[in-house]
Amino acid sequence: MTGEIVRQLIGLFVEDEFLAAAILAAVAVAAALVFLAAAPAWLAGLLLTLALPAALALGVLRSVSRARRSG
Repeated sequence: MTGEIVRQLIGLFVEDEFLAAAILAAVAVAAALVFLAAAPAWLAGLLLTLALPAALALGVLRSVSRARRSG
């Protein structure tokens, strides 16, 4: 019972594992670029502006594909 409650709580924040991983990866790359002074802050902002909607779109496409396969 406790395990099920924990899974449901985690599911509130991480419904789609791919989307969560993609968001974390995009933020980590942008932060690393700025932290290591490999890119200016505006470029990291542009990266996030492009990567986060792309991750969302891919997540939606994956969900639609899964829904079609399951019937």
